[in-house]
Amino acid sequence: MKKKILSIFLGGCLLLTPMAFAACEGSGEKTPSVTDSDITDLPAANVAVTVEEYPSLSYDTSEDPVTDPSIAQGTLTVSYSAEEKLTLYMAKDSIVTASEGETYVANGRRYNTYSLTAKDAGEYSLYFVTEEEKLAEAFDWTVARAYPYLDELFDPLAGFGAAGTPSTGVVNAHDPSIIEVDGVYYTFGTDNYGQFGYTIRSSRDLINWERVGVAIEGFNEDGSRPTTSTFSEENELYPIYELLSTVNDWKNTWTLWAPNVVPAADGGYWLYGSWTAGFGSSHSIIFQCYAEEVTGPYELVYVKDGVPSTVEEGDPAALVFSHDGGESLPNGIDPFVYYDQEGNMYLAYGSFSGGIWHIELDPETGLRKDKMSVADICGTVKTAAERYGSCLVANCNTEGPTISYHKGVEVSSYDGTGTYDPEKSSYTDRYYLMTSSGALASVYNMRSYYSTSANGPFAADHGGINGSRVSGSFSWRTGKDASMGYAGFNDWFVPGHNDMFATDEGDNMLVFHVRNEFSKEENNNHFQVQTLYAFNSRGEIVMNPNRYAGERLRKVTEREIYTLTEGAYSFAYVTNDAYASSYNGGYAMKGLELREDGSIYFDNAKVGTWVLYGDNYVLLDITTGIRAATGGQTLSGKFFGVAFPAQIEEYLVSGISISCVSEDGQNCLYLNMDFGN
Repeated sequence: MKKKILSIFLGGCLLLTPMAFAACEGSGEKTPSVTDSDITDLPAANVAVTVEEYPSLSYDTSEDPVTDPSIAQGTLTVSYSAEEKLTLYMAKDSIVTASEGETYVANGRRYNTYSLTAKDAGEYSLYFVTEEEKLAEAFDWTVARAYPYLDELFDPLAGFGAAGTPSTGVVNAHDPSIIEVDGVYYTFGTDNYGQFGYTIRSSRDLINWERVGVAIEGFNEDGSRPTTSTFSEENELYPIYELLSTVNDWKNTWTLWAPNVVPAADGGYWLYGSWTAGFGSSHSIIFQCYAEEVTGPYELVYVKDGVPSTVEEGDPAALVFSHDGGESLPNGIDPFVYYDQEGNMYLAYGSFSGGIWHIELDPETGLRKDKMSVADICGTVKTAAERYGSCLVANCNTEGPTISYHKGVEVSSYDGTGTYDPEKSSYTDRYYLMTSSGALASVYNMRSYYSTSANGPFAADHGGINGSRVSGSFSWRTGKDASMGYAGFNDWFVPGHNDMFATDEGDNMLVFHVRNEFSKEENNNHFQVQTLYAFNSRGEIVMNPNRYAGERLRKVTEREIYTLTEGAYSFAYVTNDAYASSYNGGYAMKGLELREDGSIYFDNAKVGTWVLYGDNYVLLDITTGIRAATGGQTLSGKFFGVAFPAQIEEYLVSGISISCVSEDGQNCLYLNMDFGN
């Protein structure tokens, strides 16, 4: 947490605001002495506090709010050992007030619930203190503005193809995965053009990024790729190079793919990386490195009898070596580490060949739980099932798995008829798997699946083995010659290889790479993007189709939907992995209106109806087809989505964006408020 000197009342009251303190004085109990103290100087208590439910607080700072006051209200639920009793303290001048709700004990843990209310946007802090006046936990959180507001605009995208990056740190980023350490977010990615290897970027706000450096040292100092003459035994990954060069189709390539970094059991960090024999080859190795600091440098781990060893005695830590080839067996790249709710550790991996697979790891070492030796992994004595684990989803046109656990996901059968009733919905705990499908340079797109088990199998209710579409190539431009926008970004070309993560305030986010400009179809202009994601009423993932600008998913009102732009929206409809074959060539169209009476109009003719239900669910029912400006395709059908606060980059104005999945799960419909009318 951040160090803050605050005026805190230490005593027997729950919330030490003047009102709360007056209530204590009237309780008949002895009033404790009131002192100003820096609560952060209290001795630490050995009590772990888990946040079970985050309070999503937003505040409308506009003179004429169109939001509901409920956006400033949220519920906080925490749990800790039942042997303890903690008290919540806040600064007396805090912009957030709280009242205590239900308290109960279950399964050896005590649960406390609080209702929080915001009085303004900005930062606030929560402190949990033991009966012995020791500090158990502190949280520094933020009340978001109702609509995101950036003091400074996104930096223009520049520097593509250059070794190193501009100040934004997002260009030349590929295959990003993310980890948060002490309030700082770090992404690790496959570098392209910069220093060969894995590049690290950092941010405190998930908006502004800086290039930190490389994760593994020892490659060419000038940033060029190694060659046979420059790559020596002194290089950290030389033992992996030696193992991989034994396969028949070794092409002497220098391609590291898609790293993933997680905290190590005893401190420090494990990096899982992959190296392939050649582009498109299914002969690849997944290996493990270790560093004491998250920024490295990372060193190759050595292992003997399944446990870490020395360089002299052990073998390089190769976890998967895909050397059999063939469509039925996996490709050992794109590692991703995840845990189930019992603390079991797994490594998901796979790229096209054989689909997505996983093996179980030992949480104490981060190595294979079965302690299989390098000789076993590289040989053929062990069966393929023993070496590769089990298949999570048998889609041979997908790669780059990332898995995230979500509790109590709502699944409603509401389809626009009758009345939506959340009491009739089911609420299930799910593991969501997201992958990227199709050729990465031309038709890359993101798909999602789910399972109630960390071991799968994973499936999609609507979309089957192809998954439910999360995104694909589209543009907020209305045509090839239209403006690329103020910051040089309006084309979401082949988005993919993402990571799902939750911020320390419970916001669900995606980080992934995008290439810009449809007109440069086979380009390598990768850059990193962050955005919020949520679940529609059918439990499908939908993403905010705008770059993250500090917004928070919250309750949305009908008045917001039809007032801010008089109901005018631009829309982009993703119907094909290839943008040129998609609706309207992948470009947006204007002229859509969501009116106060629940009707949808296009070019002043009624084409359907819309409804807002729950906190932010949206259902669009387009009954009269909207013909694309080019290409002859028609937009019609039911679309299940979510309304997000967003910064609309075309205008650099904040408003509402609506992201939907089609009824069959295969198409995405995005709406951005149109401030150009």
